[in-house]
Amino acid sequence: MGSMENGNSTATQDHQDSVSVQEKTFTQDEVNRIVQERLSRVKMPQGPSEKELELQRRESDLYIREQIMSNKLPNELYDSLKGLDKETADKCLNIIIPYVKKSSEPVLNPVLPTGGVGDNDNAIRRAMGLLKR
Repeated sequence: MGSMENGNSTATQDHQDSVSVQEKTFTQDEVNRIVQERLSRVKMPQGPSEKELELQRRESDLYIREQIMSNKLPNELYDSLKGLDKETADKCLNIIIPYVKKSSEPVLNPVLPTGGVGDNDNAIRRAMGLLKR
């Protein structure tokens, strides 16, 4: 009887194996639903969130303010440049900086207004034939 019990247990085990090996078949609708559910779980937002955009804007504004201060530019430029991204602000500042630095240099040969009545002025007028006789 021992071999009989052994045979029955083998038959039961084979039946359990065949049940566990048996796969469930899905219809196309079920596959589409499963794929759609997985995609919806995995999908990320397409762009940066509002918080992230605000943080980037504030970071860019701070960068612009630091650049204006470090290059000793007029503070009024900040109002014109705030809201720009770093790259655009850098381009604008690179254009503006040479002009601001040039304007702060002393004028080496200033041209003063003429029109005074002096001896030198009369000599020039005489040479030009403009002196009244």
